[in-house]
Amino acid sequence: MVAVNFSLVLFLTYVTNYAIDVLLVPAAAMGMIFGLGRLWDAATDPMAGVLSDRTEHRLGRRRPWILASSIPIAVFGYMVWAPPESLSTPLLIAWMTVAVFGFNTAMTLFLTPHQALGAELTLDHHSVSRIFAFRQAAGYIGMIGCLVFAMSYLMTAEDRRGSATEIALYAGIAIIVLNALSVMFLREPAENRRRGGGDTAGVARDVWKNPYARRLLTMIFIEHTGSGASMVVAPFLIKYVLGMPGSTGEVFMFYVGSSLLSLPLWLFMARRIGKKSTWMVGLIVGMVGYMSLFFIGQGDLRWMQMVVSMTGACSACGTMIGSSILADVVDADELETGERKEGAYYSSYTFLYKASSGVMAMITGFVLSATGFVPDLPEQTELVQTSIKALNGLVPFTTMFFGALILARFTLTEEVHAEIRAKLDARNAEN
Repeated sequence: MVAVNFSLVLFLTYVTNYAIDVLLVPAAAMGMIFGLGRLWDAATDPMAGVLSDRTEHRLGRRRPWILASSIPIAVFGYMVWAPPESLSTPLLIAWMTVAVFGFNTAMTLFLTPHQALGAELTLDHHSVSRIFAFRQAAGYIGMIGCLVFAMSYLMTAEDRRGSATEIALYAGIAIIVLNALSVMFLREPAENRRRGGGDTAGVARDVWKNPYARRLLTMIFIEHTGSGASMVVAPFLIKYVLGMPGSTGEVFMFYVGSSLLSLPLWLFMARRIGKKSTWMVGLIVGMVGYMSLFFIGQGDLRWMQMVVSMTGACSACGTMIGSSILADVVDADELETGERKEGAYYSSYTFLYKASSGVMAMITGFVLSATGFVPDLPEQTELVQTSIKALNGLVPFTTMFFGALILARFTLTEEVHAEIRAKLDARNAEN
């Protein structure tokens, strides 16, 4: 997760800004490429999830996919950041389209099986939260390297194109080496092999018929529609509203630092007050933070550091607790169907997660073009700055509010999950 998340976060947070300002891809075209790429990424998630559930290999259900993803991630990642300088605008758009779609597909091959494997390593209600907390912490280490060092370096380097090419090369090598080592030392529960779902349509019906999954996944889609847009627009906010592109690393250090440091707190709270209540607290913290982003002005560095500390903690809570709750939902599905379909459920999770951010990425590109955004111009109009602040603050606040209303009616508590596990254990003992 360290190397993969470095490459992924750099792509998610900076590739749009880099493509528009450095490569000179038209803003509307890049917004469309990025948005459609994320939607394609989302569409391939269910296929990857179902295929990994049904995989029969000596390495297990998940590790073959993790290993196979390494070289494609490295190659397409390099293409994203290092297109030939001689390309005309139409050819550059075509190159970026292939690179973005290829990178997203390769990431799906890694992330969906990797996340599904996390839910297979324990059946304990709270231990699964610890597993996803460690997974999240590893991702944050990669994110620190990306946001605090790499992105800050790229935004201020004299030769931004050459620097991006160099970083992409080293990141690809790290992904290939570390993924190979992970697959070598990781083990999978052998008892879950051959217990995946059937055809894709039948698996999709099972997921949607599960009332817990239906409410949880709907909440995730609505909540992330706004927060996903904020990640895409954050570099624009720092550069054109805050007016301090050189402070990008410093700002993101507070975001990632609060995310990483808040994980033990969320774990403690989940044990004391339950996963759902902990997530509600995290959403409230996030809503306050995102609303505050709308009032950021030029030079308000300390204010922004405080605000992103709140949004970072909210993000950590939602990712960890959401992944943990979904593992409980998988148990509920097993009670109903007799199958272990972690891949299907976690691919549905990431499908909606990515689809929401893809929709907002397209909207962001069109909003910037419609409001008169000029690439790499330090002094943007007041309308452009207000639009950037609204996409960073008001939109996430609104979607998070409606997400909290849906989560409030979620009923898969620790007590309900304990009853489900007791029935499953009794049935397994009989067999």
